[in-house]
Amino acid sequence: MRTPHIALSAGVLVGLLLTGTAHADAGIGAPVPTGTKALTHNPLYRSGKLTLPCARHPEDSGSVAAAKKHLTAILGCLNASWSKQLKKTGMPFKKPTIQFMTKPGRACGSAWGRYHTGRYCTSRQRLVIMISDYAVKAPADPVMLHLMAHEYAHHVQNLTGILNAHAHLPARTKAQALTQSRRLELQADCLGAAFMAGVWSSQNYRDEDWKEVVDHYRISGDEEVNKERSHGTGKNRAAWLQRGFAGASPAACNTWTAPASRVA
Repeated sequence: MRTPHIALSAGVLVGLLLTGTAHADAGIGAPVPTGTKALTHNPLYRSGKLTLPCARHPEDSGSVAAAKKHLTAILGCLNASWSKQLKKTGMPFKKPTIQFMTKPGRACGSAWGRYHTGRYCTSRQRLVIMISDYAVKAPADPVMLHLMAHEYAHHVQNLTGILNAHAHLPARTKAQALTQSRRLELQADCLGAAFMAGVWSSQNYRDEDWKEVVDHYRISGDEEVNKERSHGTGKNRAAWLQRGFAGASPAACNTWTAPASRVA
């Protein structure tokens, strides 16, 4: 049996669901494709479904060491799944490194955000994951799985030129910059959900587990936890999660051609 699903309190939700922004610390993405086509017509969208099942992960809990063991196993699963996916596009794949933290410090060259539990360092190609009390108690909870998958999705965006193209988009106003940020973050939500769909049955999760994940994101949008409006409303975060999970493919996750109302 997997680690039992633990209901999240409102306070834990804030800490868990404001996943880390792709921290663009002067990083450069993969050389192909480039420009706006990397955003709107990326070969990633034509790569088909993510169908690689993953072995059951170790399910020990109750210690930082056990949480690291489980999350490291998830990383291996993400590597296997996305390397196969990128191979279908002809684009190069490189594994990211990972760093675990047990208390706020500095990552990607800046201080740790108050509510962040994960961050992706672009130039270092590194995932930084906070081992919170919740992660120690329930490392196999599907909410934790999506936190890892979301940060890894930023790595996929880096490898496929999306982060580089995003970094060079013109933004004449703060509102434009925030809209572009939301397109990037909602895409990471969606890509993370597409990965989860590919491994869901192999991890012994249930339909009601997915419903809880979506419900948690629905009440964790910018209007609740991030007044700067950089990640999307709860309604839109839930919608892109559902799209990614239903499609199980990056084809469902082209936020760059979506109407403004869907990336608000």
